Amino acid sequence: MTPSPPRTDLANTDKADARSSFLVLAGWYVAVVVSFGLFLSTLSDSVPADCGEVCDSERSDMLMFGLYVALPALFLALLFSLATLAVLISRTRIRSSALVGTLSAVLPLVVCGLLAASL
Repeated sequence: MTPSPPRTDLANTDKADARSSFLVLAGWYVAVVVSFGLFLSTLSDSVPADCGEVCDSERSDMLMFGLYVALPALFLALLFSLATLAVLISRTRIRSSALVGTLSAVLPLVVCGLLAASL
């Protein structure tokens, strides 16, 4: 019996798949955006009566915070996550795409969350 030839599609199995890891990373960011949208839907859209035209509703205030503070912070976190993902894929021998994608997303998202909570 002769041995079968080596499979070329499994030649690089000591590293995580870059596409799958990116999809996991993107999934974390989508989850953050969706949860912010759900949070916005729970806020009141009514303006206090004694305020007049000067005040905004809770939903409007939080939407402005999301637009001017959270969105740029999330963009910077995404850039840092992509750089971390590239380093984790090229320099480590972690095989799990879910673990690599999660590791590259968790630290920047936690830092953004802590900074947003401190404001």
